[in-house]
Amino acid sequence: MISRLKAAWEDLNSSYWFVPAALGLGAFLLSLVTLAVDRRLSPAWLQRLDLDVLPVIQSEGARSVLTTVASSMITVAGVVFSLTLLVLTQASSQFGPRLLNNYMRDRTNQFVLGIFVATFVYALLVLRVVTGGDGEVGIDPFVPNLSVMVALVLTFFTVAILVYFFHHTAQSIRVTHVLGELDAALRRRLEALAEREPDDDDDREDPEDIASAIPLGFRDDLGMIAARRGGYLQSVDADALVASAGEGNAVVRLIPIVGAFVMRGAPLAEVHPATAADGLDEAVHLAVSIGPDRSLTQDLAFYFDEFLEIALRALSPSMNDPFTARSCIDRIGQGLLLLDERRLPRQVHVDDDGVVRAFVPLQGVGSLTRHVLAELRRASAGNLFVTQHLLETLVALRRAVRGTPPCGSPSTTSWRRSCRPPRAASRSAITRACVRCWRTPRRPRHGTTTRRGRPPSRPPQGASAGRATVGCRTVRDRPDQENYRQIR
Repeated sequence: MISRLKAAWEDLNSSYWFVPAALGLGAFLLSLVTLAVDRRLSPAWLQRLDLDVLPVIQSEGARSVLTTVASSMITVAGVVFSLTLLVLTQASSQFGPRLLNNYMRDRTNQFVLGIFVATFVYALLVLRVVTGGDGEVGIDPFVPNLSVMVALVLTFFTVAILVYFFHHTAQSIRVTHVLGELDAALRRRLEALAEREPDDDDDREDPEDIASAIPLGFRDDLGMIAARRGGYLQSVDADALVASAGEGNAVVRLIPIVGAFVMRGAPLAEVHPATAADGLDEAVHLAVSIGPDRSLTQDLAFYFDEFLEIALRALSPSMNDPFTARSCIDRIGQGLLLLDERRLPRQVHVDDDGVVRAFVPLQGVGSLTRHVLAELRRASAGNLFVTQHLLETLVALRRAVRGTPPCGSPSTTSWRRSCRPPRAASRSAITRACVRCWRTPRRPRHGTTTRRGRPPSRPPQGASAGRATVGCRTVRDRPDQENYRQIR
């Protein structure tokens, strides 16, 4: 249930109706308050103030002011909405459709649209109670001077907000602003996680520990729970799974990871014993949230996929923007380094008695690193400018990861061992991923020739001065064309 509430709150945050509706309701309540104050005050209260900037307004003037405010606000609200749709179209074509959720969650756009709607609603509600003038007989004149002044204040405020909206719109389509917003969101998400202790072996449990936590006979007496609907697994309430499994004296293991697509009717969870599957079917579906899109609630890989999508689009022949790709590589490297410093949620969950009740699979840091860096390596194979920067980022990552000394130490004599971290320092998932991401291709045998008709060169013995070794590759600090062929 909690996971569904979080998913519903995420949908409200990324909608364009919630904030304008809330501000419109606030404008309705504000009109009731100001009109009640106007009815309690005597008509001559404003004359006693004797201020030139606050003159007494007659009924005709009040109607004219409120009518002008209401008509102008609804017109400007249409212009604001048109500019917002234009920005969304531009962002979808330039950065990718998955970035639209970030624009939909932009509070500035929601607030600007809402403040214009609220001013329009307030002006209409005050206009309906203005009486007097025009030969009206038998009706006591009533001019809510305080309410009219509040309408004028709201009008001046909306004009200032409109000027800021133009500035914000021009800023929001800049690629540096987009990358900065994504990086800030990723940093906030990672800072919410607990810091990893210096003596932790890894962010997650060891596979042998997970295997030992599985009860005996788990595979022999197994029941399946099928998904009732198709979509992406957005979030999982592990505490609800543990509580439900404890009540049924069972063990629940989710099959897809958060962010994976679940087909309708496909296996969603395994239950031990099999007799408890029917009783836990409703509880498992209440503990998971499945929606049409991926969510940023628990899906850390989605942040990196957004950076990756922008980088791949920048490296495409249609855009050919290597500087944007370099910026994405910088943000990805910084995010991976921050991810290595945090302790991610556990996969094995136990109850208060220490009995294993639920298994929630998570994507490993190493697999996420290999996924992102491997895609960037393949996409940047034809761009030396981006490839060199990717190698420099890998060097910086391996040197910054805790317990991993820089490659190419003078004591290393083997060319292949010169870029392999020592066994004692190979605990970091990022280090292992960097090595696997850039493996050495199989070299031709002695006496053969390469595809270019040249004899294969002998591998360098160790890392010489002026070179950096990354992932079983020796690369010069300033690679020339021949060295770039070795990279490819």
